[in-house]
Amino acid sequence: MISIVRAGREVRAAEAKPEGPTADALDKEQLDQLHAATLKAADSCFELKKLCATVLVPAGVLVATFSERKLTPAVFVAGFMVIAAFWVADAFSFYYQRRLRVLMKDIWNRRAARCAEGYDHVQKVTGVSWFRAVFNSSMIYYLILAVMVGAALAAYAFGLLGTGPAGHP
Repeated sequence: MISIVRAGREVRAAEAKPEGPTADALDKEQLDQLHAATLKAADSCFELKKLCATVLVPAGVLVATFSERKLTPAVFVAGFMVIAAFWVADAFSFYYQRRLRVLMKDIWNRRAARCAEGYDHVQKVTGVSWFRAVFNSSMIYYLILAVMVGAALAAYAFGLLGTGPAGHP
């Protein structure tokens, strides 16, 4: 403590507080953390697509093995289930990635408001709905896989693939 004498009385003044981080420094730290989380979410979206392709074929083989090594509709149902599971997981990753970007935009706007000269280079990021998370351009991969499995199921149903319901060998 520092003592100051004023008008014959001793007054104790608090020591100078150490200077803490500024609002800009705290915002930058938050942006860095959110950016790292966003990159991790984007990376997981890509990894889910690779993993789906890796799991799809063994899942079909496993189901075929349990169905006496014959091609049955269960193989196609398993394929659709694998695709749907990965599609939903990828949609969750996409949704939270977009939510993180919206949070980052808010912090950028807050930082921009503190600039005396103005800052108008903040990204135009809009919120995302669950519907948009499930049906967006990055999910075309799953749609293509589902169409391929559906085409194989149709070929099976018409007897063009394996021993389908039409009775063709």
